[in-house]
Amino acid sequence: MSSDFIEIAVTPTSFLAYSIVGIACLSAIYSILGTLLTFFQYIRVGQKRFFERIDRPTPPTKALDPIYGTHEMIKLKSSGVSLHYVSKGVPNQPMILFIHGFPECWYTWRYQMKYFAKDYRVVAIDQRGYGVSSKLPFVFDYRVEALAGDVADVIEQLGYESCILVGHDSGGFVAWTTAMLYPHLVEKLIVMNSPHPVAFRHDFSLSQIHRSWYMFFSQTPLVPETLFQADDFSVFKKAYHGKGSRLVNRNNVTDEDIDVYKYTFSQPGTTKAAVNYFRALFRYQSDFSRAEVTAPVLLLWGCQDPTLCEELADASLKYCSDLRVQKISTSSRWINQDVPDAVNKYMEVFLNENTPSEHTYDF
Repeated sequence: MSSDFIEIAVTPTSFLAYSIVGIACLSAIYSILGTLLTFFQYIRVGQKRFFERIDRPTPPTKALDPIYGTHEMIKLKSSGVSLHYVSKGVPNQPMILFIHGFPECWYTWRYQMKYFAKDYRVVAIDQRGYGVSSKLPFVFDYRVEALAGDVADVIEQLGYESCILVGHDSGGFVAWTTAMLYPHLVEKLIVMNSPHPVAFRHDFSLSQIHRSWYMFFSQTPLVPETLFQADDFSVFKKAYHGKGSRLVNRNNVTDEDIDVYKYTFSQPGTTKAAVNYFRALFRYQSDFSRAEVTAPVLLLWGCQDPTLCEELADASLKYCSDLRVQKISTSSRWINQDVPDAVNKYMEVFLNENTPSEHTYDF
C-alpha cells in the first residue's frame, strides 16, 4: 500500500454516529436505556446490596505471585503521570509491552507473561487512571493521543529503542495509535479484538452502533460509574461468566482472578477514569489522515464478541502495510484469557517470522 495520505470516505451511518448531533442523540437514547438498567438492578438487589462496596486496601494474593514478575512504578517524562507496571526479565532481552483494555488491568496478560518471559522482557502496564496509576481529573486527559504518549514514554524510559507492542480491546486502540504516531518505537504490533481506529470509524454500521451502546451510555454523567460499581462490582462476574459476553472456557477466569480486577477498580477514581476513556473517544476525535500502520501487524479476533462486529477485523486490512488476521471462532472477546494456548502460539509464530510472506498458521 502506498505511504501517501489515505483518502477516507465516511459512510452516512458513520457520519451520523460520529457527528456532534449523532453522538448527542445516541447518547440520549442509550442514557435512558442505561439508566433503566441501573434502576432495575437497584430494585432487584435492594438498596443495601446495590451500594455495597468491599474495602480492598491491599492487592489479592494472586496479583502478587512472583511468577508474573515484580511490581514497580514509573514516572513519565512527558506528562508527569505515574504508571504501575509488572515486569519480568532482564533489560538485555527484547521487550514485549502489554496494554490492557476495559474493564481490566495488567493481570489480563498473566497467561502471556508466563509464556513469553523465557525469551523476552515482559512488561504489562496499568494505564493512567487504573488501579494505583495516576488519576487525572478531566476527560481531556484520556484522549487516545495522550494514552499513546504514555506508551511511548514507557518504551523509551525502560531503555528501549523499540518493542513488540500488544494491546487488547480499548488497549488495542491505544496500541494502534502508538504505532501510527510513534512508528519508530514499534517493531511489531499484536492487537486482539480491536480494529484499526479508522476502520472502526469508517465502518460504523447500524449493527455496530447497537453493539457500542455502552460507549454512548458512557457519555452520561455519574450513572455509568454507579451501574459499574453496583453490588460490589458484580459486573465482572456477568462479563466473564454471564450470558452474552462470557468466556467459552470459564475456568480460565476464576473468582480469585476476578478479585484482582475488583481490587483495581476499588481504588479511588478508577471507575470514573475508565469511563472517561469512552467519553474522550467521542468528544476528542482524532484525525488520523496518515492512517497506515507500517509495522507488521497480527490481529487476533475472538469471534464470539458481542461488542464489535467481526467485519471490522477485515476492514482493518486497508490501513496496514502488512497485516494478517487470525479469527478464532471458539473464543469470546476475552481472547487472551479465553484461549491463551492458541493466542500464545499465534503470537510466537508471528514473532519468529523473518519475512512478510510467512502468513500461514496451522495449529
